[in-house]
Amino acid sequence: MTTLEQRIGNPLEKWKRLREDIEHGAIGSFAQVQSDWLDLMWILDTYRVKQTLPTGFKDVGAFNRGKGNWFAELVCLLLANRTHHTIAARQKVSGFSQQHQIDVAWPARGEDPLICCETKVTGAPAFGSTPARGAMSDFSNRRKELKFAATDLKLYRRQERTKIAHWDVWRRSEPPKTYFLWAARLDHSKDKIESLVREARILIDTYLDGAGLFAWRRSDSGESYEPVPLPLGERVTSLDDVLYSIASEIDSLVDERGQPPPPVEPGNRAVRPGELTGDAG
Repeated sequence: MTTLEQRIGNPLEKWKRLREDIEHGAIGSFAQVQSDWLDLMWILDTYRVKQTLPTGFKDVGAFNRGKGNWFAELVCLLLANRTHHTIAARQKVSGFSQQHQIDVAWPARGEDPLICCETKVTGAPAFGSTPARGAMSDFSNRRKELKFAATDLKLYRRQERTKIAHWDVWRRSEPPKTYFLWAARLDHSKDKIESLVREARILIDTYLDGAGLFAWRRSDSGESYEPVPLPLGERVTSLDDVLYSIASEIDSLVDERGQPPPPVEPGNRAVRPGELTGDAG
């Protein structure tokens, strides 16, 4: 064990405890684990700044993917506790033209889920000669991915029979409902919470059914992270508000036995499932 690990702890152990707390405590609110999440992010970023790997990580790639994978799993755990349904994390889902790896899917199936949610964790501190990564770095590509996935998934049922007509009417009525949950570290010199909210709001106005945002920044003490409040009066809301919206949507879709409707099988697929191998992002 390194001196750093003795001082601030191991992020894998911190994540394991957080996950167990959510599962055993039946926690369904992000607000209840917000401080633990910020502590976990601080520990991970401290290792990044010190350019060292904690025990349990074999390479930098796995270490860097930890944030995104853990956030997707955390959202699934919270939503499962809210709904008492199985929620799939990192599920491969068939769209009209290709498969998509969806971070949160309900029902937990690869064909015709009714709720799909993408999660992102962005922003990272500088280390060595590498500059800080802003919360909106490369977001133009993330925006394109979100728009394409939302549309391709909605086209799955109709295939060549799709008639979109008025875009807003079609996208709001056609399943699956699509959401975006964004966790972001704000860099003091690069990022404004209003800019992130504006980007997420545009996605709601044009493609998605909802978006939630949780942002944080380094505290004045420089020894921890603190949450950044969202502007009032925006359609982009807290993570918990979107989780509540998704849970309400699930409640409205299940039958009297609490079961979701069976998947709809398109009569004539544009692309057969066997041809989709390797397409999921």
